[in-house]
Amino acid sequence: MDWTDLLFPRTCPCCGGELREGQTVCDHCALGIHVNPSPQCPYCGVSLRSCHCAKNPRSYDRIVAPFFYEGSIREALLRMKFGKHEDVARYLASELREAIDARYFGETFDLLTVVPMSRDRYASRGFNQARTLAEFLMKDPPEPLQDTFVDYGLLKKKNSGGSMQHLLGAEGRRQNIRSAVSVGPNRPLEGKSVLLLDDIVTTGATVGECASILRLSGAARVCVAAVAVTRFQEKIAGNTIQEERKSLNF
Repeated sequence: MDWTDLLFPRTCPCCGGELREGQTVCDHCALGIHVNPSPQCPYCGVSLRSCHCAKNPRSYDRIVAPFFYEGSIREALLRMKFGKHEDVARYLASELREAIDARYFGETFDLLTVVPMSRDRYASRGFNQARTLAEFLMKDPPEPLQDTFVDYGLLKKKNSGGSMQHLLGAEGRRQNIRSAVSVGPNRPLEGKSVLLLDDIVTTGATVGECASILRLSGAARVCVAAVAVTRFQEKIAGNTIQEERKSLNF
């Protein structure tokens, strides 16, 4: 055992409990990880057994999301987002790295960017989970991102001053984000292939509108990578952040 493990015991990214040597998550939380099984829909990222994309076409080309947003992964994502746990981000980025390698095998991307966060939201939270995930991901980039230019400021989000995305259903999210997101100045996108990263895809409205804006600005191809997707996207979209935080005592 490394002496640093004695001084600073490694903890489970999902519950914060102590880990045994060789573990990445504790035994209890491992039982609560719900893997998003293959084959997955290329548009919403949900297993084809649960997909409803025939009724809800997407504006991006493909998506990868290794987990469902439930159980231990949900707890890990909430700990990262509201507890600012970078060790959790490191673990989730490693899982996302493997998923990107598998899903986008043989492909390359010109640009990597993240779903934008408004300045007001960042000021209140003090943590940008999508950017933190991307930073850990690119410390050891997966094969499709080996020669990719990273531009965290490619997309800009205005301060909403009103409804917050997590309080809305799918149509409300789409209406709220329209005209709220734009491409930053002096960002030539003509013919580029872009990978858009976020932590969670719920209704798909946010990443969908971001993809639409990137395409309107000239991007030839837009794909998405996220840690998790909701299994039944329309049904779960109404959960509020307050409910999520309360469930984990944040």
